[in-house]
Amino acid sequence: MPSTIRTAIRGTILPSDSVVKATDSPPSSPRPSSTPRASPPATGGPRQRGTAERRWWQRPWIGPLALVCVVFLVLSLPRYLTFDPRRSRVPQPENFTFHYPLLVAHILFGSVAIVTCCLQIWPWLRQAHPAVHRVSGRLYVFAGVLPAGVLGLVLGATSPSGLTMRMSSLMLSSLWLITAIAGYRTARQRRWGDHRRWMVRSFALTMAIVLSRVYLLLLMATVLPEPASADPAVMDAWNDALIGNADWPAWITTLLIAEWWLTERGAGAKHKARAARRRTAAAASHRDNDQTPTPAPERGSPS
Repeated sequence: MPSTIRTAIRGTILPSDSVVKATDSPPSSPRPSSTPRASPPATGGPRQRGTAERRWWQRPWIGPLALVCVVFLVLSLPRYLTFDPRRSRVPQPENFTFHYPLLVAHILFGSVAIVTCCLQIWPWLRQAHPAVHRVSGRLYVFAGVLPAGVLGLVLGATSPSGLTMRMSSLMLSSLWLITAIAGYRTARQRRWGDHRRWMVRSFALTMAIVLSRVYLLLLMATVLPEPASADPAVMDAWNDALIGNADWPAWITTLLIAEWWLTERGAGAKHKARAARRRTAAAASHRDNDQTPTPAPERGSPS
């Protein structure tokens, strides 16, 4: 058979090299869509307030909390602004001349801590005005807790109200200083989760002074004997015992509530994170299934 005829027959039976290469080549991946994708939001910039974020008036607890703090300061602070030891409700030790000036300073610094702590835990202020949040945080630590806590250690060690009150004051002041310093350090290290947890504990100890006054009034109304039927020395002993018994449960109660709240909040956050990861994985799997190309059918061999 002539070579030209053999070449023609081979061309009709066997596909050319270009056809073989096109058939054997793997299917090409789908072209990326020309529609631009939205870039993820930057994490380093300031937060943008969305429509789902709560407004400042939608925090039902901030109003009653501020009211309680204002009432407490109005009822407790003015008598010490006169700098008259005779108006003090705290008993004075006999051999400590500087007790009353230190007590007034402790109360003034503690008042700064109460006011600035309310600003610190206000979520709206933290999100809408972070600069104010930072300034109030520094005031809370350096013009509130640190001086008030150090003075609390001195006043607690020299308190004439008995061992129960002294031990409670020393424990409360120590924990107050520790939590505030830990909150400040974690903020400087940008460990925001740890910072918030320590500040919640510090806030609980700050509010313990308010709760101790409530406990003291309840104990005085239910336990204290009638003043007319008791000896003055007996009444003084009762007052010392009641002050100590009101101080211990106050800061223990607030600290336990804070730890319970942090535990519940942490469990809820972990549950939400797991649910979000499951939703993200399911969405990614569904998207991959939609984008998987269908393999091209194989060419049938010619007969």
